[in-house]
Amino acid sequence: MSSAQIFSTLSEMHSDTFRNAAPLPMKEENRVEWQGLGLQLGGVRFVSALGEVTEILNIPRITHLPGVQPWLLGVANVRGRLIPIIDLHAYFGIATSLPKKNWRVLIVEDDSLIAGLLVEQSLGMQHFLEENFENEFPSDLDELKPNLQGAYRHSGRMFYVVNLKSLIREKKFLEVAERNGR
Repeated sequence: MSSAQIFSTLSEMHSDTFRNAAPLPMKEENRVEWQGLGLQLGGVRFVSALGEVTEILNIPRITHLPGVQPWLLGVANVRGRLIPIIDLHAYFGIATSLPKKNWRVLIVEDDSLIAGLLVEQSLGMQHFLEENFENEFPSDLDELKPNLQGAYRHSGRMFYVVNLKSLIREKKFLEVAERNGR
């Protein structure tokens, strides 16, 4: 084969390659996402920022404490640490909607504070487009409003953004002793 024939064959292969190649995909626009951990209380879906929850547990064995608010279920030994377990349904006065077998405890730490927050369900990591963020809250969430930062609409459902670290710093949350007038 002469060098002219080789060059001609290579040129044809080069042309065929580009003629039969699939087109490059179009550059998609960059869409900013927000990620968080989904949870459910009373059938309402919430999401907390990633990093607020350090661990998710099945309900551990709880030692009840006398003379405390009814929403403080007691303390649990989690890997050698005593952690107060708070029933968020009782804390906010929300009726439950799922059987207890689905319930989980979310461990939240903020500096020296730590708490286990009992919720109906952990919904795992959730992804939302930031363009779907809203600042509206239904009136039935008034009790939670100081801890809500907005909401994301996703697949026809609302996920309300809750700040769990601010929740465990609330004055009401820290006053666990039962009042004498009860």
